[in-house]
Amino acid sequence: MSPTILLALVPAFLHFVQDPDPIRMSPPVKSEEYDFEIALPAGWETSKTSGQVFFRIQARAGTLADGAAWLRYHDSNHPVSLAFLTENFRSHAKTEYPGFEPFSENSAPVGGFPAYRCVFFAKAKDGRELAFVHTVIQRQLQEYFILDAVAAKREKDRIVAIADKMLATFRSGLAPNREREGRIARTAAVLKSAPARPGMAGTQWHELIIAKRKLGWQKSVLREARVDGVPGWEFEVELRQEDVDGGMRSDAAKGSFTADGSIQHVEFHRVVETPKDPRVEVKESASLVKGEYHAMREFLDMKVEKKFAAPEGTILGDIAVIMRRRLALAPPGKYTLRILDPFRDLATFEEWETSPPGRIRVDGEDRELITALVTPARQDPWEYLYDPDGTLHRVKGPKGVMILRHCTEEEARKR
Repeated sequence: MSPTILLALVPAFLHFVQDPDPIRMSPPVKSEEYDFEIALPAGWETSKTSGQVFFRIQARAGTLADGAAWLRYHDSNHPVSLAFLTENFRSHAKTEYPGFEPFSENSAPVGGFPAYRCVFFAKAKDGRELAFVHTVIQRQLQEYFILDAVAAKREKDRIVAIADKMLATFRSGLAPNREREGRIARTAAVLKSAPARPGMAGTQWHELIIAKRKLGWQKSVLREARVDGVPGWEFEVELRQEDVDGGMRSDAAKGSFTADGSIQHVEFHRVVETPKDPRVEVKESASLVKGEYHAMREFLDMKVEKKFAAPEGTILGDIAVIMRRRLALAPPGKYTLRILDPFRDLATFEEWETSPPGRIRVDGEDRELITALVTPARQDPWEYLYDPDGTLHRVKGPKGVMILRHCTEEEARKR
């Protein structure tokens, strides 16, 4: 080999030795609370985040011009399809990204979930030309992640490669928390062994107060019945909630279940109306029989059938309204409910700590009440107060912003 060729190879050889893999990744970062993990580019610096942004990272100076990435989480109040999310991005892209110029689009699964990716060019406020990689990962019908990666336009190929490498490490369905699984098993055993309480049957009304303003009500009905030939319960739950802008959400659920939770049936119907957006109506018929979950879902002019095996101790969301009352009457202690809400394939968890009945001053009077501190997934603790017969007296959210208070039908319906 001639000296000229050898000299020409020296720079390339030195670059390889110094940086054999220009896209090295750090060990995955994990969120047990949101059940996912993802690896980030090694050496990138974390910057401040706010709102629904999990993380925002920036490339080190001199490594990738204008390089940055951030991951956001969204939980909608009604189910959406990936096609809906894709079209929503397309319709808003030109106004949200000055100089928007699409380069490529594709739909390929990420971590086993449906996903949409768009590579496009746009301009920063100061006129810099940038390349974006925008990826939507839909984990459930009401829940999705968005990973955005950006760099200078001339770095388009590198930022695409970096985004792809990050996405290749995205995982959900992490190993369950053993301690929590143990509490769920104990909770299920307590509910199965709890004696029947015919006195729990009847109708209860609650008024909904948000930020000291009455914005709705909840009605729950429980009666004894035979469920698939077995003694159990029938129920109805109706919730009306307004907002300060004139919108309204109406949820109605009815169904049946056995006392041990081995058979559960729910029909759910939600209507969401706002002054600005089209009316949304969704329906789901779901059953959970001896661990087998089956649902028929209707939304956005679509019908979807879903079947899967649910873990032991799973409770359908609206049946949990009743199961909470039974749990409040169980021996004081720590419990965990595994709850599967409508249109969701992944259960959430409620951590419970109940106390014996005691005298508590509520709304200007002393009452004998059972206190339960309840921590829903991804939230601060709520305070539940129950009468000794299992009637839900009051629910108070974090900082007292939301209150559900027992009342008469007349009081509930009064505006």
